[in-house]
Formats: sequence, structure tokens, C-alpha cells
Amino acid sequence: MDIDLNKIIRSIIAEEVSKAERRLREELQASTDQDLSFSEACEYLHMSEYTLRQLIRQKRIPHRVYGSPGSKNPRYLFSRRRLDQWKREEEEKNYQVGVKSIRTSL
Repeated sequence: MDIDLNKIIRSIIAEEVSKAERRLREELQASTDQDLSFSEACEYLHMSEYTLRQLIRQKRIPHRVYGSPGSKNPRYLFSRRRLDQWKREEEEKNYQVGVKSIRTSL
């Protein structure tokens, strides 16, 4: 009876691993890089136009500018993959600052 139980367990594990692999493949395909316009980037980052423009002016966020140099209406494009990377880096900075302040107060 133990042998049958082991086979069943292995079968269940194999099935769950297969499902997890399919989900990962789908997520990887869905996460292919995509260009976002200025307004799409605002929505994606959940920030105001003012804040995003400030980050662009300070060159603190990855972006590309389309249009002639000195144009009054430049077109900004953002890579979704680079924005995700930027968000992770910003979160890590926030976390590291919090750790330092805790250590200094001890």
C-alpha cells in the first residue's frame, strides 16, 4: 500500500510542478518589454504628471526623449522593464535607509 501512496504523491507533485512551469512561462511571455507613453507611465507608476516630470528633469528615472533637441513639446517614452527595475532599486534604497537608521538608534 505504501508503494501506491508514493506513486500517487509523485504524480501529484509532477502535476503541480508542471502547472507552476506553465504559469512561469506565461508570466515571462507577458512580461516582455513594452514601451509606455508619458500618460501610461503615470498610470503604471501610480504617480502624478508633475512628479514624473520632476523625476525626468532630475534624470532620476529611465526614459527616452523623442523630438528635436530643445523642443517645447518633447515626447517621452519609458520601457516597462526598465521602470520595473527602477522601482525595485528605489524600494531597495528605501529599505537600506531604514536599516541604517535603526542601527544608529540602537
